Amino acid sequence: MVHSSPLPDVALPGVPLDRLVPLGDRPAITEYDTGRTITYDELGALADAAATRMRSRGVGPGSVVALRLPNSIDFAVALLAVARTGAAACLIGHSLIDVEASRLATLAGVTHRVEPGDLAPGPAFSFAPADPDSVAAIPFSSGTTGLPKGVELTHRSITANAVQFNAALAASGIGEGTRVAAPLPFSHIYGLNTLLLSSLAAGRHVFTAARFDLGGFARAHCEHDIELSFIAPPIALALANSPAVDPADFAACAHMVCGAAPLDEALARRVEDRLGIVMLQGYGTTESSPVTHVGIAGKSNPGTIGFAIPNTDFRVVDMDTGAEIADGADGELHVRGPQIMRGYLGNPEATRNAIVDGWLRTGDIARVNPDATVTVVDRAKDVFKYHGFQIAPAELEALLLTHPQIDDVAVAERGGVPKAFVVKQGLLSETEVMEWVAARVTAYKKVRAVAFVDAIPRNAAGKILRKDL
Repeated sequence: MVHSSPLPDVALPGVPLDRLVPLGDRPAITEYDTGRTITYDELGALADAAATRMRSRGVGPGSVVALRLPNSIDFAVALLAVARTGAAACLIGHSLIDVEASRLATLAGVTHRVEPGDLAPGPAFSFAPADPDSVAAIPFSSGTTGLPKGVELTHRSITANAVQFNAALAASGIGEGTRVAAPLPFSHIYGLNTLLLSSLAAGRHVFTAARFDLGGFARAHCEHDIELSFIAPPIALALANSPAVDPADFAACAHMVCGAAPLDEALARRVEDRLGIVMLQGYGTTESSPVTHVGIAGKSNPGTIGFAIPNTDFRVVDMDTGAEIADGADGELHVRGPQIMRGYLGNPEATRNAIVDGWLRTGDIARVNPDATVTVVDRAKDVFKYHGFQIAPAELEALLLTHPQIDDVAVAERGGVPKAFVVKQGLLSETEVMEWVAARVTAYKKVRAVAFVDAIPRNAAGKILRKDL
């Protein structure tokens, strides 16, 4: 069955991403780690100057510019400047080592890099708008194969998603001008569009920092009366458990949006109860610019990804046959809408496998609930079988995170059995962990092996790197 958003469709802008950002003398971005701040007018002027310098070096339509900067005003200036020239921005994580960064730059066909001198004030030319159907950004995704692929996102798909997402937030009472915390990396599509561009498009005041620090994040909420915060599950876990978090710091915060990985309802409720906020879980993929679903306050529980955003359809299909399946059954989530990527850069075969008859195959297993919300079970590539029964690591991880002595956890198939990698506090034995899980799950879902580790490997957006366990 094909499902649509309960919200009405919205008019899509069809403009280059830099033309989506308004002007004005109100604050646009503040770096809460440095105190530097910038207005919308100043942001536009710096982007004009940077674009002028880039154009003088030959950057223009067809160019690919490596953007490797931490979260900052400079990142936003560089992104808008690249868009002004008509070039594409290759998004490279600032924390990557040089070898990794060079590999991605080569994959994307980088022709230029952002130079430090580009970002200073200076004279500016006017530029004709970029073609909305040209590639604006090239983030990277493993898709369903585990190998990095450059994702071609056009101006049209990115700006459509910003407007779609803002309309969905409005259904929860989140409007323009809100003070927003943006701690996750802008080099990831979640940070780029959901945290940065959609916030700027709505005239919000974005607070960010070069690196995430729990103490600084909490202080920023207190010092700047932040009303909306974007997080990932590892931050939710810290907010729920860390004694260093003072709930009073979040007095002004009304909503948090959690994305990048599944969020367990029990964990979400602990954060809500501790901080006095409403948690909304969102969902998306790099290939969908990224948002396709988000919760609506008072209408969905935070353990689900809520509803499709406007102008978006979805269905759940059988993993083997591709046939649509009944609501309530687990299958692969397919989505369709104006935010879907143009394709994988230089990889037509992977593109054909990912987009079938206009539907993006997400590679995520999901189910439609009786209230029409959607629950994501796990990544299809992470699910494995034990004695013929399907095991979803995310389900066991959510359970284990409710143990009072477990700070973080990942589950993976090792040696043919479910194995838990646990970050513990205090005295806790492997046997105790296995017995605790066994008392709470059906027999085939039992954890059969445990390893205690110092930290769970995750990427910058908070997703578990199971191959590194």
